[in-house]
Amino acid sequence: MIGNLGSVTIFVTDQERSVDFYTKKLGFELRRDQKFGPIRWVEVAPTGSATTIVLFPQHNPVYQEDLMREFTGLQFVTDDLQATYAELSGRGVTFVQEPTRMPFGYTAVFADDDKNQFALLQVG
Repeated sequence: MIGNLGSVTIFVTDQERSVDFYTKKLGFELRRDQKFGPIRWVEVAPTGSATTIVLFPQHNPVYQEDLMREFTGLQFVTDDLQATYAELSGRGVTFVQEPTRMPFGYTAVFADDDKNQFALLQVG
């Protein structure tokens, strides 16, 4: 039986810069940073999250440019979207969609330094 989603992968151009973005700007934890064969394997996650984000290097042979610079489909849940938006904006996070009321709650969309886009979601 499947229990949890273990990880999701996004493609990045500079792993070190991406680690800084996710740990310093978003406040995520660095869960793994090690050599894995010829590549550096890096995982970050929100504190307490069972699911990690793998920051995969673009120079890997399986990298595809068209997978970057678009909405990833990943949504991060928050209890207070306005407060999270203000905090992340203050840390220099770029939002491509400001907080918007939707039928299910509130959402905003931000981008990392490689222009991968993610949603913030407040249900209710």
